[in-house]
Amino acid sequence: STQSTWGENVSASTKLRREMVDVQTELDRKRTEHRERMERVKTREAHLAKKREDLAERLVKFYKFIQENEIKKNRAEKKAQMEEAAKKEKHHQIIELNEAIKTLENEKHDIRMQLGKYTKYQKYLEDVLSYNEEYQDPNDIITRFTTLDANNKELQQRKKFLEDEAEEQRVALQRKRKSKEDEILEFTNQLAKLQGLLEQTHKTVVQLSDEIETNVEHKVHTTKTIGQIRMATQNLYDRCMELTKQHKKGVKLATDEQAVNVLFQLGFVGDSLSDYLFIVEKEKERQRAARLAAQAALV
Repeated sequence: STQSTWGENVSASTKLRREMVDVQTELDRKRTEHRERMERVKTREAHLAKKREDLAERLVKFYKFIQENEIKKNRAEKKAQMEEAAKKEKHHQIIELNEAIKTLENEKHDIRMQLGKYTKYQKYLEDVLSYNEEYQDPNDIITRFTTLDANNKELQQRKKFLEDEAEEQRVALQRKRKSKEDEILEFTNQLAKLQGLLEQTHKTVVQLSDEIETNVEHKVHTTKTIGQIRMATQNLYDRCMELTKQHKKGVKLATDEQAVNVLFQLGFVGDSLSDYLFIVEKEKERQRAARLAAQAALV
C-alpha cells in the first residue's frame, strides 16, 4: 500500500514535471512567437516608415513638378500672347505696307501719266529751239518762264498791295469825309439856329423899337422886354465869341463899351454867321476835290 502510494506520488510528480515542462515549452514557444511577431511588427513599421518617407519624397517631387509645370505653363502662355501680339503687329505692318505699295503704285501711275503729258511739252520746246536761236536748251526756256512767272506773281502781289492800300485810303477818306460832313451838318444846324435866332431877335428889336416909339406908356414893360432882348443878344454874342476864339486865332476883342452895345453885338453875330457859311462852303469844295483825287488814284 505504501509502495502504491509512493508510486502514485511519483507518477503524479512526474506528470506534474511533465506538465511543467510542457508549460515551459509552450511559454518558450509563445515567447518565441511574440518575439518573432514583434520583429515582424518592427519590420513592418520600418517598412511603413520607409514607405512614408518615399511617399513624402514623391509628394515633394510631385509638388515641385506641378510648380515647374505651372511656371512652364505661364511662360508658354506669355510666350503665346507675345507671339500673338507680334503676329497682329506683323499683320498690321503687312496691311500698312500693302497700303503703302498701293499708294506708291498710284503715284507711279500718276507720274507716268504726268510724264506722258509732259512729253508733248518737251517735244514742243524742242520744236521751239529748232526755230529760235536765242535759247540753246529747253531748260533755258523753262528758266525764262520761271523768271517771268515769278515777276508776274510779284507784280500781282504789288498790285494787290496797292489796291488794298488804295482801298484803306478810300475807306479812311470816306470815314473822314463822313466825319467832316457830320461836323458841317452840325455847324449848319447851329448856323441855322443862330440865323433863326438872329432873325427873330432882329424882328423883336424892330418890333420893340416901333413899340417903344409909338407907345411911351408901356415903358416898364418895354424896359423888361428890352432887358430880355439884351440878354438874348448877349447870349448869342457870347456863343459866337466863344466859337470864334476856338476856331480863329488872334481875334480882336471888343471894348467894354462895344461889348454891351446891342447893335454891335448883332453885327458881330451877323459877321460870325457869314464866316461859318464861308467855312462850310470851303469844306464842301475841299471834299469834292479830295473825292475826285481819290477816284483818279484808283483809275
